[in-house]
Amino acid sequence: MQSTLSEDALAVMPFWVTGPGQTDGFMWTVAVVLVAVLIGFGALYFTIQAIPDRMATGAHKVQMQLVSMLGLVSLFTMNNAFWIAAILIAAVPLHEVFPAFKASMDTVPETDVEETADA
Repeated sequence: MQSTLSEDALAVMPFWVTGPGQTDGFMWTVAVVLVAVLIGFGALYFTIQAIPDRMATGAHKVQMQLVSMLGLVSLFTMNNAFWIAAILIAAVPLHEVFPAFKASMDTVPETDVEETADA
């Protein structure tokens, strides 16, 4: 490919203008920065998305499962109302809001996996 510009004209061009047959370094720099920014924002998004799950860690199993399901629904539907509901449920222990809930969960017998396998 022949260039219509002389070597002197190419020498005074800005750095982002490349000569014929040369690699476009500015394009590759922008591509690498764009990929890094996308990966960074993705990591930030998933870190923020996991806040309710981290808050509910150590809570009652039913509360943890409810918070996890609301987090998944909000992740897949992009609906922030589910995420806010998960934060609220994770922040307040369910047995304090609904005392009957704690009483009903205490009456559920816990089964051992080995006992059911032997029967």
